[in-house]
Amino acid sequence: MPIFENADELYVCIGGMFEKVKSHPQIKEMWTTLKLAVKFTYTHPEASIILVSCNGEQSIYYGDCDVKPDIELAMTGDVAHQFWMGEINVMGAIIKRQIVPVGSLSKILMLKPLIKAVIKIYPAHYQQFLLKHPS
Repeated sequence: MPIFENADELYVCIGGMFEKVKSHPQIKEMWTTLKLAVKFTYTHPEASIILVSCNGEQSIYYGDCDVKPDIELAMTGDVAHQFWMGEINVMGAIIKRQIVPVGSLSKILMLKPLIKAVIKIYPAHYQQFLLKHPS
């Protein structure tokens, strides 16, 4: 059984985590300095989230939108969950094509500090999600 039954669940859980990040002091500062658009494209369920950092502002878009991302990371919803839980070897997942990166490697590497910080808050966020959305 997949972690997320549908796109709405994925948006509430993973999107909700990104919403938390917007107000988290240290993580918000990291995100503000990036100045790029990152698209996370998901399958099983079909969904997409675009994070944009521009002019000191952070925006989150769900589903299709007109924002052209600088980089894209494609994966299933289950791989996304494992990724944010810190349970997946990212390089191994890229080699196995479980995560498919598109765009400049240097821009993708710019995400590393942000991703490490978000991985620290996702497990507790996911537990809260489960309390509100039991299987």
